[in-house]
Amino acid sequence: MPWTVWEDNRHLSVSYRDAQLPTQQSAAGLIEIQAKLSVESSLAGFLLFLQDVDNTPNWLKGAQESKILTHASASEQSFFVTFSKIWPLKPRLLLLHSRFWQNDDLSVDMSVTQLAPPENLTTALDESIDDFFIVTIHHAHWKLTPKLQGGSLRIAIEYTVIADGGGNAPTWLANHMALKSIWKSMHALQQQLPHSHWQSKKISNIKELK
Repeated sequence: MPWTVWEDNRHLSVSYRDAQLPTQQSAAGLIEIQAKLSVESSLAGFLLFLQDVDNTPNWLKGAQESKILTHASASEQSFFVTFSKIWPLKPRLLLLHSRFWQNDDLSVDMSVTQLAPPENLTTALDESIDDFFIVTIHHAHWKLTPKLQGGSLRIAIEYTVIADGGGNAPTWLANHMALKSIWKSMHALQQQLPHSHWQSKKISNIKELK
């Protein structure tokens, strides 16, 4: 199914199409969103920036707090993100597990999947899970492709997601808010990532393009 461009500029585009889910799941008007951007960064710089949960509210639109729940390895972790309340809706909660790996062509894939609420979640949240709508992540994936351009190292980023925020918001409004949120988040990431202190750091099992 072809993509419809929602908004774009020279280095960033956000598109959407009707979500396609397994037959046992209802898409219920959901859309799949794709963001593509090009940014000056190393692979390690991006991955470490994304794992810096203390910094998440500075670039992820609406994010209020993020904490790591488990850190299985340098490439695998579980975490949550809470979002500020938008009247008259309850605040949202993301429970996620992420894992990344590098391919032979030096590109990097990161899968992001739904995490079942762990036993220590209430303690980590400092409030009841019942105070939130848990966002259902049907699909989320990052694809990072390094490239050299004008003597500088850049990465082409492709992010796709199908998510259901829950609650009683009309589908058209929820989809519009999701598109707007991803556009603003990717724009903020694009502005902040090249200047992040993580650009000077390395990840031992990630090879950079030279």
